[in-house]
Amino acid sequence: MGDSSRKIDMGKLVTYSDDLARVLRDKKDSNNLAHCHQHLQALRSSCDADSSELQSLLRAVTDEIDDLDCQRASIEDKKHILKKLEQYDLRQQMTLSMYASVTNIIPNLDDDSKIGGYIVDREKKVVDKFEFNSMEMPAYDARSKIWKMIDIL
Repeated sequence: MGDSSRKIDMGKLVTYSDDLARVLRDKKDSNNLAHCHQHLQALRSSCDADSSELQSLLRAVTDEIDDLDCQRASIEDKKHILKKLEQYDLRQQMTLSMYASVTNIIPNLDDDSKIGGYIVDREKKVVDKFEFNSMEMPAYDARSKIWKMIDIL
């Protein structure tokens, strides 16, 4: 009828209880038990402190990993942008080279306040320098003068 795992031998239980009561009545055993309890509390406190410190360190390392991931992504973005800029510069150089081949003009791009450069005639091996102040002369007039110089050569 009853559950056999719940059956307890009452004689053994009474003997065990008597032994436990004798141990607890002995002052020396009681002090040892209290001392063990204090050590257990100190150990638990130390473990809790270590656990908190480890969790804090783990959060710091996780934050550093996240920062490094962001930096890595930023570096990859910068590399991509740099590659695009290099391609753009190459295209600009090729365009400038084509213009120089067609017009025989090599522009001087160092000074934004002036329109200038060199007109090159390869057959005559002549290089004429030209320069116009963009503040004093409208861009249209400067272009007209440059085309007239090209026609002369």
